[in-house]
This record gives sequence, structure tokens and C-alpha cells, in this order.
Amino acid sequence: MEVDRGIQAKILGVSDYIKTFFLNTGESIADTYNRHFDQAAQIESLNQKLQDYDKLSLENQNLKNELVKYQKIVGQDGFIHGLSDFHLARIISFATLGEKDRVWLDTNLSNYRKSEALEDRIFGIVKDNAALGVAVVQNGRVEGFLNGNANCNYDVYIGQNRVMGIVSGSSGGNLLVDYIPWTEIHKGDRVFTSGLDGIFLENIPVGVVENVRENYGYLSVEVKPYASLGELSYVWIIDRETPQLHLLQDEIHSNQPQDSQKEPQENIESNM
Repeated sequence: MEVDRGIQAKILGVSDYIKTFFLNTGESIADTYNRHFDQAAQIESLNQKLQDYDKLSLENQNLKNELVKYQKIVGQDGFIHGLSDFHLARIISFATLGEKDRVWLDTNLSNYRKSEALEDRIFGIVKDNAALGVAVVQNGRVEGFLNGNANCNYDVYIGQNRVMGIVSGSSGGNLLVDYIPWTEIHKGDRVFTSGLDGIFLENIPVGVVENVRENYGYLSVEVKPYASLGELSYVWIIDRETPQLHLLQDEIHSNQPQDSQKEPQENIESNM
């Protein structure tokens, strides 16, 4: 059985290589064609600036989140801190024919954080500065589950009161957010990622509430997503470090037993 999986992984790897080759060839031909026009240099520059802008927007949001955390810890005992990287990825094909919400992605995994096994982690996918889905690594390949897929789950905040919910599938072409506590939610409320699940950063736009439904013990809302599943090409993958608790220096000293330095001397004297 293990041999079969190894052979399957190699075949799939060759398949990905062929797909990437044809995509690269197609882009090369398109670039060569564009260079025959006077605007070729300008188009190339604008395309690069667009990619840089998307990444800078994510980095800026990350810095804003960290700043808010640092402001809140003034006078407190400790804080949670975790770094984030952003990697460019290209969607090369659908994982299954007829399923537009499952895709294969091409990205350089050697640049990802190695503090944990990549297969044990879940990554956030962002397109046009909006949450698009989640990604996982399996046998060295990156599979993406886009908004609406049953395997695409992440935590969100809803409205100004920042009510928590979980993206858990689709309904009528919209995202379905479940397990919302009974509270006041209105059509038009904006939905953002919470960042508490370690997948996305906090405050990445998700969509707008279209409908509110009552369930047994909780609410569900239908959300019209900002990110479109059409014209999928390049996306950003969020590579988050596992948040760590950092204690302030005063807290570290206060946790040390005051008599810890006296105990050895007291023991010596008691034995004499």
C-alpha cells in the first residue's frame, strides 16, 4: 500500500510539473507578444507593482494587529506574539473536475516556516486582499479549499460588536457562517477574519451579511464573499508562526520564589 502511495505521489508530481510547464510557456508567449508593443515595459511594471501592493497590504494589516496588541499589554503581565510571512502561489488546476472550490497550488515550500511539520498546519489564502480559502500540504503538494467548500473552515468576526462565528460551507451561492451566539446581527454587517484560529491574520475582509437564520441554540448567516472564484491565477498564502506567550520581565521576577536563594544555605545550617 505504501509503495502504491509513493508511485501515486510521483505520478501526481510529474502531472504538476507538466501543468506548470504549460502555464509558464503560455505566460512566456504572452509576455513576448506584449513586448512588441510600446506599453510592454509599463505593463510589466504595473503587474509587479500590483503584486507588491497586495503583499504590502497584508504586511500592513499584520503590523496594525501587532501594534494594537502591544498597546493593550501596557501595564499587563504578558502578551501573545507570533510572526507571519506571505508567499506568492499560483493556482495551476482544479483538484477534481466539476469542483471549482478545490484547487492545486504551485508555491515554493522551502521558504515556509519549519517550526512545525507543514502537513500538520493550515494556511490562509488571500486574493485581492480578501479571504479566499485555506490550504493544506499533502505528500509535498499544496491543495486549496476555497470559500464554500465543506473543508474550508475558519473563524470570523461579524459586525461592529465582533460576534464570533465559523465559516462552514455554502448556501445559495453565499458563504455559510454557523455557531453564532444569539445576538443582534443585521443584513449589511461586514465580516472579517478573527485571526484566533492561527490561519489568517485578524481583520482580513471576508464579505457582507446577506441573510440571518435562526437554528437550534445558535444563529447562522449567509455572507456574500468579497473574493471571487473567477479568474483564479496568483494568490497569497499566509504562513503564520504559532503564537507564543511572552511574560514581561517584572512578571518573570515576581514568579521566582523569594526564598529560592536562601534554601541551600538553610539546608546546610540545619545539617550542621
